Amino acid sequence: MRTMEAVRAADVTSMHCGGTIARVYEPEDTGELLSLVATLEDFHVLGGGTNTIFEDTTITRPVIRLGRAFSFVEPTGEGLRAGAALPMKRLLSFSIRNGMAGIEFMAGIPGQLGGALWMNAGTPERGILDAVSELVIVEPSGVRTVKTADLDYGYRHGGIGDKAVITSAAFRLERSSPEEVRRAVLSSLSRRRNQPHGYSSGSIFRNPPHGAAGYLIDQAGLKGLRVGGAKVSEIHANFIVNDRCATASDIKDLILKVKERVKERFGVELREEVKFIGQ
Repeated sequence: MRTMEAVRAADVTSMHCGGTIARVYEPEDTGELLSLVATLEDFHVLGGGTNTIFEDTTITRPVIRLGRAFSFVEPTGEGLRAGAALPMKRLLSFSIRNGMAGIEFMAGIPGQLGGALWMNAGTPERGILDAVSELVIVEPSGVRTVKTADLDYGYRHGGIGDKAVITSAAFRLERSSPEEVRRAVLSSLSRRRNQPHGYSSGSIFRNPPHGAAGYLIDQAGLKGLRVGGAKVSEIHANFIVNDRCATASDIKDLILKVKERVKERFGVELREEVKFIGQ
């Protein structure tokens, strides 16, 4: 098992900010992962770092990042099985090549599969777990397979506890042609063309029950609002970008300002998608 010390949070997260992670464990098989999960009292699982911001301090909380052995994808009778460390781009590419339809709506979502599963990433209409039949998870008591039908998952919520680590997922997909799947993927990507480039964590807020967070932020006149090096994107209001060496504190303060202004204007309490990790 690889162990890294004094890791810069900026090097392992898409927002490129934060302090130093004291120790990152990178297990290469289920046995090593089980040993870690059973031993550590508290830990954070880091995937592609696209939805995580570490505080501006030394993070003493252990961080687990799955190794390359968990980055795989293979066909099955009903679709495919993929490891939690697999980049989402590779998952979509595999589905295109093999003519497997059902996850095209995930096109353009960054990061790794495990993080997408944990938070049930997707669109307002569908989440990735809608296409999954079962998950393999590792928890202190051992390894088990969980049927998604038995999970209490929903919008941006996968129903997996903080003490469990997802290692793989089995997808139920429909047979199609590579050309048809590719067209559907390109269609999904076209709907995300208004997303800004540069350092960000993707959508900062969950959509409220009746409306879109980005629309409310835009209507409140908050595009371009800045705190330090963090700015509300002028392209898509539900994105905060790090364009001037922002700190995690800059981003957190800007999030609070946005929430306050939207609450004052519309009476809506926005909830974050992004997760802040402290000591």
